[in-house]
Amino acid sequence: MHTMKIMKTSLNKYACGFFLLGAMTTATAQSTWNYFISDAGGGNSLVTWSVTGSLATSPGAVLLISESSLAVSIDAPGIYVDSYAASGTPQSIPTLDGSYFQYEPASAYVPIALYYTDNAPGNGNDGFGLIAPLVPHTGPGTQLLYNPGTQSVLIPVDFSDFNPGTYQSEESGFNTALTVNLTVEPVPEPSTLALAVSAVIGAALISKKGKTIEK
Repeated sequence: MHTMKIMKTSLNKYACGFFLLGAMTTATAQSTWNYFISDAGGGNSLVTWSVTGSLATSPGAVLLISESSLAVSIDAPGIYVDSYAASGTPQSIPTLDGSYFQYEPASAYVPIALYYTDNAPGNGNDGFGLIAPLVPHTGPGTQLLYNPGTQSVLIPVDFSDFNPGTYQSEESGFNTALTVNLTVEPVPEPSTLALAVSAVIGAALISKKGKTIEK
């Protein structure tokens, strides 16, 4: 009887271990992309962001569809004021922050170089996103890994064209879930500023590795 008790205890420990391992795998598999937009003055808006989960953790997330560019998008009603005119046409980011995607098997490094705004007043989802061109062309099964720069750029969109608030949508196309959040606020909260500072410090450490980005 004593031996059976020991075996039961061991089995319970193993079961708990497998349960915790499964929970950890689930927790780390999902990716989250957080956008923050604030007023930069002079007709500009400051876009900062942070990324967690498998997309930002080696070896990255697997792309399940063929794409010539990767747009990490937030789609939700009411992001912009109705009078703002935007068709979703990609626009160049004036000054790049250094963030890029690395993917195999091409061993390519492509920067986040574009942004887009799309306003569908009253009858659909507005859209915002950052875009990286994927060259050479990528197909299903491509492993994509996000590498952060300063994660902070200025875009020539007046802050008054945004409606303050919080928005969320899901991005499809990866083997793991990607949740995209957007927070629009006149003045960044202390927690937002802390994230931005952490991103700058992280980017500075990464830059020491001397990676070269193809443009």
